[in-house]
Amino acid sequence: MTWKNNHWVKFLEGYCKGKNQIQDEYVRKVAKRLGIDEPLDIKFPWQQEILAKFQSKENHNLIILTGTAGDGKTKLCRDIVQALDGEAFDENIWNENSYFSTDERTVVKDFSELKEDKNRLIRELITILDTRVVPKPILVAVNDGILVEELENFINNSSTEEEKSTAKILKEIIEDKINLGFSECDGQEIVNLINLSKLNAKENMALIFDTILNHSGWSDCNGCAGKEEKNCVIYNKYHLLKTEPHIKENLSNIILLLQLNNEHFTIRELLNLATNTLLASVPKPKALRIADMDAGIGTLNCIAMSQVDHPGIFDSESSIEVGFWGMNLGAHKMRYNRPFSEINKLVFGELSTNYWDRLLRHKAERTFSIPLDMNNNLFEARRIEGVDANNELWGALMRRSRMQLYCYQKNDNNAYHLQRYAHFGVYRENIYDVLCDSDRATDVNTIAMIILSLNRVFHGRYISEGSGRDRLFIPEKGQGSITPISIFHGEDIRERDIVIKTIKNDMSLSGARIEPVLILEIDREHEVKLSLTVELFDYLAHVSRGAPPNTTDPRLYKKLLILRSKISTLIKRNRRTETYSIQNGEFKPVILEVQNG
Repeated sequence: MTWKNNHWVKFLEGYCKGKNQIQDEYVRKVAKRLGIDEPLDIKFPWQQEILAKFQSKENHNLIILTGTAGDGKTKLCRDIVQALDGEAFDENIWNENSYFSTDERTVVKDFSELKEDKNRLIRELITILDTRVVPKPILVAVNDGILVEELENFINNSSTEEEKSTAKILKEIIEDKINLGFSECDGQEIVNLINLSKLNAKENMALIFDTILNHSGWSDCNGCAGKEEKNCVIYNKYHLLKTEPHIKENLSNIILLLQLNNEHFTIRELLNLATNTLLASVPKPKALRIADMDAGIGTLNCIAMSQVDHPGIFDSESSIEVGFWGMNLGAHKMRYNRPFSEINKLVFGELSTNYWDRLLRHKAERTFSIPLDMNNNLFEARRIEGVDANNELWGALMRRSRMQLYCYQKNDNNAYHLQRYAHFGVYRENIYDVLCDSDRATDVNTIAMIILSLNRVFHGRYISEGSGRDRLFIPEKGQGSITPISIFHGEDIRERDIVIKTIKNDMSLSGARIEPVLILEIDREHEVKLSLTVELFDYLAHVSRGAPPNTTDPRLYKKLLILRSKISTLIKRNRRTETYSIQNGEFKPVILEVQNG
């Protein structure tokens, strides 16, 4: 039996090579050249909703698809047009043009590629905003900022005041919807702006994995010596993710954590990440290798895999975490190339607890095994396959073993203790999961923890739990500094006036991401909002447990002092202030006594 050369694996390898090779048109050309009838076709749940809006015959819609480069705008436009045209869709015409306008519809697959048609399209949008009538379905794909920039150029060069005025309103509507998710300008309901950057990257990651794993191209591995003899690392990792879905879920949850820190991952980056997870070779940095071997290449294909010596050792060295963390790409790309740079900021493998280190050593206490269990004797004899363990080898084993513990564990509530934001499990349970089904998170203990932490940031770490959990005390503007004060004029914001909600956009799709925001209601007309990221929540949780606020994270500490200043300004301007003193960590209202004589 011989090794086969599966063109499907070769096709996937193209997603690992770089961002420029993951363009929609290029990917389809490669698939055609390799004889793949069905390239990777990911059907996102929100895609059908956008198609339904565009093909509505009752109400024509103006839809602007925006986002960053790599969010899938061009492919989405193509899929919509192909769904409408059916067999009449011409691939060659689509690839050669960017602007398609008929009496029935207008489609712009890439606004940045337009030349003389840019002003023509802008005037078409201005007419729609003036008349409040969309004469035909219009679909425009454009990167963040480019349409705003072109509108600014149009305004500066236009000689008609009426045209300038409407263009300014259109520009403001688009800016508001990109930055805020909504607009209050007149006519904003006409402009349906869909920001693909606001979609749930965790769900996109899981769907990309599923689409790759369920593709028919893997059937070409049948009859291959690598598959039958279980010597092919590529097929072994494919089979692992296919049969152990919790591993795929654990990896996707890392993307969720980063997304909840306001980190955005494009479809292009997620494709790069998923395929590198499957096709990665062994770690490039020697400090991350357990076995003394170097494949000489970063990513694998069928030909490279067939030439590997000692496939058993290679299989244990090229495990699932190598590709997901980008170890096969080298230390520099792990640190500086997205998406791997963001994942490595979580310092998986460098952090642990006694709970996990005990499970690592005593594998019999676990309900799962990890590939590096084959080297478990190192913990007892400090030897690995007859070689004395040095510090570098010990560090590689510990770091990668902890990563594998995270990847292979099944719904362990302690899993997030293996990375820098240890309170992410609590954040997800009490905030994120609640906001998936409701418009606000109302867990009393979570709100109380946040209030206590903010009081300690504003007034010092020794504020007691008894006095600092039920209301937030804010001094008026001009009082206090980084040094806490013992007596101040200000107001308190009660627990019921502090809520956690999610940002709502005008066009909420089924795949929209959840963006928790902390809202402090000053009065009926004024409120202050603060994005409640995992990073901020973890910081507040540490402060609530007694950590000094100014040393836990100086950057977040300064950010919260700015928040105090904003609230203080509103209090001084809009509310009567009381006088408070701080005695032994307790807030006490000051009663002014007037003495005769």
